[in-house]
Amino acid sequence: MSHSLVDHQLDLLEQQFKEVFVAVAEGDIASLQSGSATLQQLAVQFVQMMDSMEPGGPGAASRVLRVKALAQGFPALRESLLRQSAYVEQALQLVVPTAPKATYADHSRYGSGARQAGAFTTVLSA
Repeated sequence: MSHSLVDHQLDLLEQQFKEVFVAVAEGDIASLQSGSATLQQLAVQFVQMMDSMEPGGPGAASRVLRVKALAQGFPALRESLLRQSAYVEQALQLVVPTAPKATYADHSRYGSGARQAGAFTTVLSA
């Protein structure tokens, strides 16, 4: 496997990462879903390529730096996803506010457990 093929795979991985990051920033769900699947597939292919190669070699140091830079971008992507999720939750609360009481309250007569019908007023004495 040539080093140029691995570098090309890494280029594709970096490009797809940028596209997913843009999809998160823009809130484009369809692009995010397809882009994430493609990113995962490219990452698996890259790992398989790297596993089949011998360690070291020409260009290994630059690839290590590129992979580290890519790995440092994933926490930022995750934070953006969490931020987007929080925005969606807030918008959902505005559109559909939570009900103050449950539909079926615990204190209703119907559907509740058996209760004592009366009270004993006299106690038998011996």
